[in-house]
Amino acid sequence: MFVLRQVQSANFNVKVFFKNITKRCTHNFIQLEVDGENFKFPHIWLRDNCQCNQCFHSTAKSRIIDYSNLKIDVKPKNINKDEKSLHVTWDDGHTSQFSIEWLKFRSFTPENQSKYYESIYKPRRKRWNGSEFFQVCSKHNYSEILESDKALFQWLHNISVYGIALIKNSPNKEDALDKIISRVGFSKETHYGEKFTVQNVQNTSNVAYLSNKLQLHTDLPYYEYCPGVNMLHCLVQTKSEGGENLLSDAHYTAMYMKDNYPEQYKLLTGIEVEWSDIGTENGKQFFKLYRSPIIVVDSNEDIIRINFSIPQRGSNLSCPVESVTPWYEAHKLFFDLNHKFAAKFKTQEGDILVFDNIRLLHGRNKYEDRANNSRKLIGAYVDWDEIYSTWRCLKVKLHPHNGFI
Repeated sequence: MFVLRQVQSANFNVKVFFKNITKRCTHNFIQLEVDGENFKFPHIWLRDNCQCNQCFHSTAKSRIIDYSNLKIDVKPKNINKDEKSLHVTWDDGHTSQFSIEWLKFRSFTPENQSKYYESIYKPRRKRWNGSEFFQVCSKHNYSEILESDKALFQWLHNISVYGIALIKNSPNKEDALDKIISRVGFSKETHYGEKFTVQNVQNTSNVAYLSNKLQLHTDLPYYEYCPGVNMLHCLVQTKSEGGENLLSDAHYTAMYMKDNYPEQYKLLTGIEVEWSDIGTENGKQFFKLYRSPIIVVDSNEDIIRINFSIPQRGSNLSCPVESVTPWYEAHKLFFDLNHKFAAKFKTQEGDILVFDNIRLLHGRNKYEDRANNSRKLIGAYVDWDEIYSTWRCLKVKLHPHNGFI
């Protein structure tokens, strides 16, 4: 049944037909009622997001509105709708049309903003401790990831949610990792190269290239644009005792500290640490420095990055002298708790261990390296930007929604 309603504001009267959707303009927003839900859309936001070909380039998916002529106090002169769209004529004479599904998907209610976040921005992370490792570390087949978009999507989704996944049955070839990376995008090159080999190397500039115990850490915290995902392909695994991987979800540890040791947590989020790497690789010198706290949070107090490395932590600590000892106590507590909550396992030849480098701490137990008992891994990094980009492309393809684009 269609109903006629008089819509009033301080500046205009508009008659609107509607069915299951009502709307009115008051002050600086238009209000919609869609199947019993109320949504408010500010005038300026609607005008700025007009989807017509004068304001938005449909193939480039980019705004082209002439911002020099945009009025912040723009107001609608007329509002109409059909079954699926909202039509607005503005006081500057321009007309905009919006899909109701498109508007609802981008609405300002907390519930729909959360839904948008999880649907197309990023999957919500789920924290875990070591006792849950084998439940959260999903296993994926190498060939299926190469051949199936569905398998690729599920692998990327699990990495995003849990920060960990294992690819099985990979070829025993040094270029096997390249094909996996090409399904996502491209690798991130560092001063150690586009790929790197992890094996015992004497007189190395990197402690990861020793057979000694490798303490829990994140890779390359001295990079401002730190590599997001670490991929380690096991070509040769030591047959002796030792060489086990250690992995800890530092988000879990950080939240445990926030709940149980709030003052120590505050120190690790507030005091900047200088991270450094100085040396020579392939004949080229490098001197990397970057300052950032151990636990990095955003404006919502959500954790967005973990920095942790005993070898790569510099000696310059930018804080008052009175805060130094309390900071060390908090730092040691974080280290000890991550060991407490860590999982231990040993990758097999043909495994590719994939994990979130700015969330998980990883390490390795000492092993005995000799001629007939060696260990060799091929590693590479991929930025989260590429992971999420491919995840979104596959989400739109495999699970389409009218509001996505």
